[in-house]
Amino acid sequence: MSPESQRVATNGDLPVQELDRLRAGLHIMALRALGNADAAEEVVQETLSRIVVVLREKRAKPENLAAFTCGIARHVIADAIRARVRTTSIESEIGEVASGVSDPLSILVSLEEKARVQRAMARIPPADREILRLAFFDGLRSREIAERLGEPGERVRKRKQRALERLRQAFLTEGRHETMRSPTYQEGR
Repeated sequence: MSPESQRVATNGDLPVQELDRLRAGLHIMALRALGNADAAEEVVQETLSRIVVVLREKRAKPENLAAFTCGIARHVIADAIRARVRTTSIESEIGEVASGVSDPLSILVSLEEKARVQRAMARIPPADREILRLAFFDGLRSREIAERLGEPGERVRKRKQRALERLRQAFLTEGRHETMRSPTYQEGR
C-alpha cells in the first residue's frame, strides 16, 4: 500500500496507522473510565468523529494529535458519566428501595445516601472508581484485580485502601457541604 493510499479522507492529514493507534488507546482509556465496553466504544466513536472535524477545519496539527485526542476523550468520557447519572429516574430508584421498606422516610433517606455516595464517587479519580467498582460491585479480591490490571497484588491492595480513603473523604466533605447548603429552621423567627 502506498503512503498516499494509507491516508484517511480528512484532506490527507491522518494516516490509517495513526487512526488505528488512536482508536486502540482511546478504547483502553474509555474502558478504564467507564467499565463498559459498549459505552467505551461510543466514546471512541464520538472522539474520533470530533477529531476528523477538527482536522478538516485545520484547527489542530497532526503532530499534536495524540495529546489533543486525549483531551477531547476526557471531555467525552466526562459527558458520558454525567449522562449515565442523569438517566436514572427517581421512580425507578424508589421502586428499588421500596421493595424491602414500607416507611417513606426510610426510602427518602436511603435515596439521599445513595445520591451522596454517587456524588462522592464522581469526585474521586477514575482509577480509584475503577478499583472500587472491581472490588465492591464485581466482587473481585485484590489478587483477582491485580491479575486483571496486570499489577502486583500488594500495589492493588494499597491502591484499594487509598481509594477507599479518598471516597470516605469525598463522602464526608459532601455531607458537610449538604449541611452548609440546607437552610436552618429556627422556631419563633
